[in-house]
Amino acid sequence: MPLFFPVLLVMLSLWLVADKVDNYLTRFSPMVKNRLSSTYRLTPILMLGWLLVVRARAYITRDISHVEVANRLQGTDFVTSDLLLLITGDGAGEFSLLLLLIFALWTINLPSMNKTPLSVRKAVQSKVMLYVSACALLTFWIFFPESNYYSPDTLPAQSTMSSNGELNPVMVILVTLMIAFSGELFAISSLALQGEYFAILKRRALIKTYVVTILVLFGLYQGGNLATDVMNNQGNEIDIAAMLLFSQTLILTFICIPAKYSDSLLKVGQARTKSFGIMSFLSVFMVIFVTSVVLQNTDEFGSGNRYLLESLWLSASFLLIVSTLQILPRYGFDSAARPEYWWLRIAIVFAPAAIYWLNQLAIFLLPSLWIVGSLSIVIPNLIEQDATNPPKQGLSLLILVTIVILIMTASSANMLSNFVLLGGAIPVIAALVAYSIKH
Repeated sequence: MPLFFPVLLVMLSLWLVADKVDNYLTRFSPMVKNRLSSTYRLTPILMLGWLLVVRARAYITRDISHVEVANRLQGTDFVTSDLLLLITGDGAGEFSLLLLLIFALWTINLPSMNKTPLSVRKAVQSKVMLYVSACALLTFWIFFPESNYYSPDTLPAQSTMSSNGELNPVMVILVTLMIAFSGELFAISSLALQGEYFAILKRRALIKTYVVTILVLFGLYQGGNLATDVMNNQGNEIDIAAMLLFSQTLILTFICIPAKYSDSLLKVGQARTKSFGIMSFLSVFMVIFVTSVVLQNTDEFGSGNRYLLESLWLSASFLLIVSTLQILPRYGFDSAARPEYWWLRIAIVFAPAAIYWLNQLAIFLLPSLWIVGSLSIVIPNLIEQDATNPPKQGLSLLILVTIVILIMTASSANMLSNFVLLGGAIPVIAALVAYSIKH
């Protein structure tokens, strides 16, 4: 079915602008509107469900024309436990995305919003749909790797891969939950609505995200996945995708949500332009400097100046995305208290996954972006003249911890992996600084 994935991509793209599509459908009669709305919302779910049914049927019938059956299950009889491959084998991406799409539609019925007006619940649902579809489109290479869907001319004469799959089912579930809960946080940070609507949702989403991200990080560490060799054959792409998604969740949890609170305390904005100018300079400097240090810490870039070239390309890619997004507030996308900072943080969330399509060294941007995101919380309150300055103790702790973690990880054998383990403390402290700011 050569048009299957193009149709799926189109449907997921409609999820990016679900609120616009729903507004457009209001020109039709209520019956037609409801049918069209249900069609574009349910079609991706039905398509993914069909993929899993086809894959399960191949397991049961031992259809060796399917690559996974030929690689894993030749010469064996079907047992019920084989269906676990839907989670641990090639079907993991389909299974995970199916759960995420179902969750995105179900968010309109979240218990934490049962007393919220229907219009607000629909707005949250649309934002979660946007986030899930964006994650799916940006990491399409991990949900649907091409090798899982073609039939090679010659199949192996016997199984060459483990019949149990390569993935841990618990980790697959945890990463899926991490994306789902971060979708709730994305909705909260994106909607310019009164905080009373999100009080319960925000508290529960943060608690769930804290627990799941800690478990995901612990699982990556225990499984040795953080030490993946990014340079040689780009390591394991599933591990890299998990680290990119972990970074998105970290930024949403400890940067975007606290920043929405701290930005709301800002007043008219005397020296607002100066504030963002200084933030822009610091962003350029930190991205180039920290990325260069991380790249130089690898064996491949340990000698010579190639690490500078690669860091400049990575930095230019990120800055191009940021510069493009900064145009949007001039065209009406300015509902946030400080839209220029909000779009900067959104760039930090999604840019690594977007850049990875063109440059597989994009994961080396994570340390610098975590630091830039942390600075985006404190800079406006520090520079703007009519703002409440952050507490000096919090600023001192943020600077000290950042310097110590950079020095400690730079002197280790694998700076990137160690920074992923330790560097999360920087956004956490930035969040504490944000919440310590009073009216």
